[in-house]
Amino acid sequence: MTGAGIEYLVCDISRVREAQTAHPWLASLLSPAEVERSDRLRHASDRIAYRCAHLVLRLVAARRLGADVRSAGDLEFTRRCRSCGGPHGKPQVTDAEVSLSRSGTMVLVGSAPPSSPIGVDIECLPSDVFPGFDDYVLAPSERTSNCTGSDRRRLELWVAKEAALKTTGHGLSVEPNKLEVVRTEVVRTEIVRTSEETSVIDGSGAWASAIRAPDYPEINGLNLASVPCRPSHAAALSCVDRLPVTSLTLSDLLGQ
Repeated sequence: MTGAGIEYLVCDISRVREAQTAHPWLASLLSPAEVERSDRLRHASDRIAYRCAHLVLRLVAARRLGADVRSAGDLEFTRRCRSCGGPHGKPQVTDAEVSLSRSGTMVLVGSAPPSSPIGVDIECLPSDVFPGFDDYVLAPSERTSNCTGSDRRRLELWVAKEAALKTTGHGLSVEPNKLEVVRTEVVRTEIVRTSEETSVIDGSGAWASAIRAPDYPEINGLNLASVPCRPSHAAALSCVDRLPVTSLTLSDLLGQ
């Protein structure tokens, strides 16, 4: 079992496919339900990405639990929406906290101890934000500050809020404009990088921001950290606790 910190992997789906080519047995780790859900997707690229993302989720969870990588297929994940009770929403597995996000060909998966709920989100930088984005996503104070200076800054606020809403399982049942991202005293919790991925996001002050949402006690005060990723994307993680954060590679997950 891994330590008391947070671990995450951010990578391109192509890397996962390369690992599957080198290790054909990886395909057998997906559950019949995961395969069935992927098969419902219309586009082949989405089917492949769904399977790869859920394979990474299983590998990250197995590492967190100290399970042999080949037994990752035995893990039982459940999903239950806190709003409607349906079988969707944040993935749950016994004795670990996990969160999954995918945007295009990029996937981000995080894990933490079961006592420290987390959420992760990754999004591709669009050519232009959708009409009404600021009204839907930004708190009033964010609309009147320098937060709206660029589409990248807008996206960084979006992924931070999405990560927070995933932490509690609220999802978009709470409108993002009800949350405010505020700077906090920078705690020098180092993000240890073991990956070769590069990023324009500075992660040296891992927990430099938090959520202000006095109307939502579960969300209010959640800690935020930027996740280094490609310049074409923005990513963030949220956690109840300010834990050490370590990045992983696929080699770490496969024990190579």
